Formats: sequence, C-alpha cells, structure tokens
Amino acid sequence: MFRRTLRAFKYAVFPSKCLACGRLFHPAPHRPAEKTVFKHERHDPMETVFLRVMMPYLCSACQTDFSPIEPPFCIQCGRKFKAGSGDSHQCGNCIQVPPSFRSIRSAGLYSGSLKAAIHALKYKNKVHLARSLGQLLFSSFMQYYDSRTIDYIIPVPLHASRLKQRGFNQAHMLVDHWPAISAKISRDAAVCIDYKNLIRKRKTLSQTGLGRKKRKQNVKGAFAVTDKTKIRKKQVLLIDDVYTTGSTAEECARTLMASGAAGVSVLTLARAD
Repeated sequence: MFRRTLRAFKYAVFPSKCLACGRLFHPAPHRPAEKTVFKHERHDPMETVFLRVMMPYLCSACQTDFSPIEPPFCIQCGRKFKAGSGDSHQCGNCIQVPPSFRSIRSAGLYSGSLKAAIHALKYKNKVHLARSLGQLLFSSFMQYYDSRTIDYIIPVPLHASRLKQRGFNQAHMLVDHWPAISAKISRDAAVCIDYKNLIRKRKTLSQTGLGRKKRKQNVKGAFAVTDKTKIRKKQVLLIDDVYTTGSTAEECARTLMASGAAGVSVLTLARAD
C-alpha cells in the first residue's frame, strides 16, 4: 500500500522526459511491466500492447506514434503490401528468389516512437526498456507463432568485440524474460532459448549506412553453429531488434539450415520497410 502511494505521488509530482520527443510529462500510474498478465491480453491489438508497455516512457502524443505491421503482407518475407486490402500471400520476390527462412514477422514499422525506443535501448544505454520492448515482442510471438512448434528461440549474436564495446546484446535482452512470462501463461507455452549455439565468428562492420549489396557481403560467412547435433531437424525462431534489408536474418537462417535445421522463422521488433 505504501509503495503504491509513493509511486502515485512520484508520478503526480515529478515529470518524466519523453524518450521520443524529449518533452516533460506526468506519466499515469501503471502496472509494472513484469506484472502484465498476458494470458488475458494475448489477442489485444498491437497498438494496445504498445500503449500498455510503453506508457511510462512516452508523452500522450508519442504514445500514438506507432505503426503496427498488419495484413495484407507477404506470408514469407513479411513485407507489407501497398494495397490496404486483400489477403496476405507470397510476394513476387519470394517466389523468384526464395529466402532461407520460412517466415518473418515484426511488431511494427521502424519509425516514430518504436524507433526512438529501440535507439534509446541500443545507443543511449536505456537497458530498462528491454523488458517492456521484450513484452511487445512476446505479444507478437503469441500472435504469429505457436510455441509448441518452436524447438529453440535463438537471438542474433554479436561478435565478442562488439559485445564488449556495447556491454550487452539487445536481442538477448529482449527474450531474457520470455521463459518467466510463458510459465505464467501455461505449461504448454514453455519456450527454450539458446544463447550459445549460433555465434558470430567474424567481426563485421556495422550494417548502419550500408546498402543492400554491401550488407549482404558484410555478413557473408560471419555466423556458425557450434553444436549441429542440437540443431538438426529442429524448428528455430530467430530473434532480432530490427529487420532492414534482411541480410543478417538471411545469413543466419542459411547457416542454421546448412547445419541441419528443419526450418527457420524470424521475429523482430521492427522492420524498416
């Protein structure tokens, strides 16, 4: 009771700084992120989930600056079609040049408040955002995938030198609390996260600022599987924060498939197109 009163007083008196626009605002009292009960909210629209988990960090104007990825889109690469109506189907690019992954899904477009939150996590050391963004990603996971059909969830790895420089792997942090969340939902929703089997064996340049062709060349041969027996005939869900050109996801999926995986799907917080 005292803690709730103290928290309400804090929100009423001390303003917060919006991580997207920088304005000061008074956040409404909220349920802590780790208390969110997903089994009653698993079918909520993505805008509702985004608002619920990001409300403490965004002013009222920026809370609505979120664009979810909604159908119709390509059932394989996940790219949203320009036509706002119709059924989702495989796009021409995926028919002509099939990617190594089975499907890719994302919570929202890499723009607005979602982009600001990802930047704050990765480049401004706002690591506390990983829990809330991880819940948003988990909601996408429940919307698009059946945990019973996924054997391993694998975050895209960083090279050791980049990990040392940044101090954390944002893809790892996004899924750190997934086992605890899934355990609260159902025993059937249990997830198995593998942090070690997929490695980035070669240091690469930052993909930021590189074109599609250079991105592909940059990550070619950069990944490896350390224990192929663990991957063989398994269904893998690859996790990353942002899907841009798909070069990293494609190279990771190609490496996993070459190591014997039965199938690889991809889930990201945001996509750039």
